[in-house]
Amino acid sequence: MDSTAKEYLSPADIEQFLLDNPDFFVGREHLVDSLTIPHQRQGAVSLFELQRSRLREQVQQLADQKNELMAVTQRNDGVFRQFMALEKRVMRVHNAEQLMSELQHQAAELDLKVVIGVVGHSYAELALKQSNWALFSENNIADKYAYLGRIKRSDRELIFKEGTPVSELGSYAVIPFEHPNIEGFLCFCSEDGSRFQPSQDTLYLNHLAMVIAYQLNQLQWQKVATLHVPTNI
Repeated sequence: MDSTAKEYLSPADIEQFLLDNPDFFVGREHLVDSLTIPHQRQGAVSLFELQRSRLREQVQQLADQKNELMAVTQRNDGVFRQFMALEKRVMRVHNAEQLMSELQHQAAELDLKVVIGVVGHSYAELALKQSNWALFSENNIADKYAYLGRIKRSDRELIFKEGTPVSELGSYAVIPFEHPNIEGFLCFCSEDGSRFQPSQDTLYLNHLAMVIAYQLNQLQWQKVATLHVPTNI
């Protein structure tokens, strides 16, 4: 190779050549044997050793991912079963206070906090301004079935009356009610910032929210009047 070619042949050119010619080393195995590559821990290693080391790392990464997936699946299965049991208990309560008690007990069992907001509700703990909920929905839910993840402070202040239920780095699952007479949300809150993530499925949470909205619409409160909307469905 003349000096002019050496001057203009960059590492990127060599890389592209090898990518375009994957069979370059066929018949030139002696080159592979003679190549050595600097390694941070092992000094200079052969290309074969480097490939074998990278393969071991990739296999270990796949094993770790599999174990993590299995752990998540088992945890989700357990959570699903607990929420299914909660749904059955919610359907058997006789008043709204019992409904809230069941929700709070189950949330505590899962190391979560639960918040319910209902537009136009006369009970202070549940009362939610329609304008606040509309803005929160526009910012975070739009045409989705739920919002999962962290919530910025300005949006938290729209829907949580008593300040942030969990720490700044916590995560949330906000599920809007789908009911003709109930506008608002069911929210589970976690101190773990990775507990609720956008990629997670919300089918069972959406169904639970539907059942809760149904019950909120028909159950009476022992101490206060409930909704300004009619109780028929």
